[in-house]
Amino acid sequence: MADYKTILEAVETEIEIKKSRFLNFTFHVENEEAVEAVIADLHKKHYKATHICWAYVLNTTPLRQKATDDGEPAGTAGKPILEVINHQELKDVLVVVIRYFGGIKLGTGGLVRAYGGGAADVIKASQLIKKQFSSQIYIEVAYPLYGGLINHLTEKSLLPVSESFEDKVTLFFQIPEADTQGFLDWITEETNGQFEWRQEASAYVNVPLRDC
Repeated sequence: MADYKTILEAVETEIEIKKSRFLNFTFHVENEEAVEAVIADLHKKHYKATHICWAYVLNTTPLRQKATDDGEPAGTAGKPILEVINHQELKDVLVVVIRYFGGIKLGTGGLVRAYGGGAADVIKASQLIKKQFSSQIYIEVAYPLYGGLINHLTEKSLLPVSESFEDKVTLFFQIPEADTQGFLDWITEETNGQFEWRQEASAYVNVPLRDC
């Protein structure tokens, strides 16, 4: 399972161009059913909008993506939104740009810039994360080993997600799958093999890429 970049949560921004209002939205979606639900909800909330244009890219094999112009001239709305998503290399993302017409036509070039600009604006405001496919590993060590191990983990920026202190100390780590064996080999060396470990099913975890 490959890592991929997406957004953490829904965000909304707004821009105005020649009296037209453009409401811009990002959503984290993982299938077409989620896309349809979001679009249906936006149509209910913005039933007076002139156009509700959108595009999405899903983390599937093969990649699934779709865009719609919703009445704008072909290729002037959905396509530029989709191009912004792909330029940012985002997946499992739906971007919607809603236009309330202000009475002044923008022309095809102006529409492309407006819809692409709206998509870029809301993605810039969104918190980007990496979905990192990670091994879920529990390391158990005796108390005398804990202090030295945690110091060396800190030096390597490998701090555990959580710790528990009972008969022994249990440290929980989420390690990128490709790094799992190297991590266990390092733990073995640091503890002279004096540890126990168990692994649960690997899963995607959120790794922040930048603040919103």
